[in-house]
Amino acid sequence: MRFKLIALSLCFLLLINFTVSEAKRKESANKTTQRLLKQTDDLQPTYDVKTHNVGNLWLTVKNRGIFGARGDGNFPSCEFPGNSDVEYLFGGNVWIAALVGDDTLCSSGDDGWDGGYEFGPRWGTGDTIVVHSIRKPEDSVAVSEQDYYAVYNDTSLLISELDEEHIPMGLEIEQRSYAWSYSYAEDFVIFDFFIKNVSYWIGEPKTFRKLYMGVYVDGDCGHKTTPTYASDDITGFIKVNSEGDTVNIAWLSDNDGDGGTCPGVTGVGVLFPDPETVSYNWWAPDKAWGPTNPSNPYDWDDHPRTDGQKYRIMCNGEIDPDQTACTWAPPNVTVEGMDTRYFLSFGPFDVEPDSVLKLTIAYVGGLPGPGFTQFDDLGRNARWAKDVYDNPPADGIPDFKGPPPPPSPRLIVDPGDKMVKIRWNNSPEYAVDSFSKLVDFQGYRIYRSTTGIISEMELLGDYDRIDNFGFNLGFDDIHPEIEIDANGDTTVWYSYTDLGLTNGEYLYYAVTAYDSGYAPTGLEPLESSPAINLTRVAPSAGPTSSAEMTEVLVIPNPYRIDEDYVAMGWQSGIGDTERRIDFVQIPKKCTIRIYTLAGDLVAVLDHDFPAKSPIAHRESWNMISRNIQAISSGIYLFSVESEGKNYVGKFAIIY
Repeated sequence: MRFKLIALSLCFLLLINFTVSEAKRKESANKTTQRLLKQTDDLQPTYDVKTHNVGNLWLTVKNRGIFGARGDGNFPSCEFPGNSDVEYLFGGNVWIAALVGDDTLCSSGDDGWDGGYEFGPRWGTGDTIVVHSIRKPEDSVAVSEQDYYAVYNDTSLLISELDEEHIPMGLEIEQRSYAWSYSYAEDFVIFDFFIKNVSYWIGEPKTFRKLYMGVYVDGDCGHKTTPTYASDDITGFIKVNSEGDTVNIAWLSDNDGDGGTCPGVTGVGVLFPDPETVSYNWWAPDKAWGPTNPSNPYDWDDHPRTDGQKYRIMCNGEIDPDQTACTWAPPNVTVEGMDTRYFLSFGPFDVEPDSVLKLTIAYVGGLPGPGFTQFDDLGRNARWAKDVYDNPPADGIPDFKGPPPPPSPRLIVDPGDKMVKIRWNNSPEYAVDSFSKLVDFQGYRIYRSTTGIISEMELLGDYDRIDNFGFNLGFDDIHPEIEIDANGDTTVWYSYTDLGLTNGEYLYYAVTAYDSGYAPTGLEPLESSPAINLTRVAPSAGPTSSAEMTEVLVIPNPYRIDEDYVAMGWQSGIGDTERRIDFVQIPKKCTIRIYTLAGDLVAVLDHDFPAKSPIAHRESWNMISRNIQAISSGIYLFSVESEGKNYVGKFAIIY
């Protein structure tokens, strides 16, 4: 409490001179805007977007201080678990605020309500998001299975996005985000921020005094098919998890789980360094209200709009009560669930000109399981994020390591008539664990799913070494076959055949490898993620070569615009790119050409299983021409060419 009072007193003293006059601010901002106009000229920032998707939490990041898709349907925002279409994020934004000279300044990816982007990349072709991965042995820079490096600043914005009243601080931020597929690390993404003081870019070099970093989150939790799923979210803060670990994580979830479709929770926690002050604040955005502490004059009760107000929130040291515990909310604020926003901030730090401050956070998810809640899981995953970042006993030096599972085997999936045969090699059996320095491979597990969601995979088989550990089943039942290549190297291939399937029904298959654990730390056996070699395929009957190509079917034929193909489950929507016809009973590798009756080429489809299609003897077409236009009503000819042989047919489109 004494430290908190000291921090609040310091805030009070600093806030006396927080802002210059409105006239001075506008004059300074306009000068900066004109300088930037001259600098940018006709150049355009190289905006980029990438999604972390190697683990169970799929999170989109951008090179402008924003994470989450922010309504861009081409990317998941924070989909958890991956492949589920369950979202936990609309958009999140990085805020940096500090005392700069005589003023108080703040720059942000977006403030969440007034709009106005304040971070952007530079203009070079190399200023996109750079990718690294430890899965590539030659990549000596990588620290995770999926590293994304982005650099942005608050002086390189598009002219159309400049806020005339915003004064840039002179910030350059290198953002590095890391993701893993390992079972103990698949539910979080770690972010490193290297915050550089480049105030000399825009004027006299100035020290950033009492700098705070914040993360603003607009969550929106629910399955994408649930109407208005963003309207019933709740938020809260966990200082200590159920196992007694300090985690300091702000969270947001759906208030009732939407009937089981949205059972999880996601949140943001601070990993490094241990800050002097952590603040957690939330708001009811459309009600202009947030809980306040009457004894804290710096606890804002609404969206902070000016730089001074934003700094006031970021340094207030207040931990708001969990939303559902806020019994004094006004009648128009539904604490049981609403479109909630939360803000986690921490500091203070001083940054001299041309120096760099490193800050680290984690975006974490949690799901309920046997004997534990989603909040137990969130707290446990937050602790794992800290341990992976700095292996215990923590020494302040980043490790970005945990004991890895064996690598996944190479997987080959071959569909047939009402069956799928999967084959995999024995490469995991020789992998050395980087922690124990031992070859600790134990066995393989075979999985199948109709959805591709990792947590919903069905175990088809489990086979392990005969070594008095585990089940001791051996590998005879998965038919080991020895293959010797031209160099004399030996590989063992295993196989498993899944029978009694329905032709044309999509399925997902994966084979994982697991080890015997790590006894010195009491760690349970670790298993590679099914996501690594997850393969989508469908059983299908058809010719194995062009010589057997006796009849190619087009389904439906004719295609009628008045049929409700969406209700039938044939297509996902009625838009031009969502329509579908299928060419069936084609060879595994062939070229389909579509023509008008006049002989004009409309489209070319290259069918190459398994390289391009999940079905060996079937290829879908969205009826979009090679000129990117929806085709018109009429009769069309098609040819299927394979190994020098041709099949010719026709189909009709009736609009």
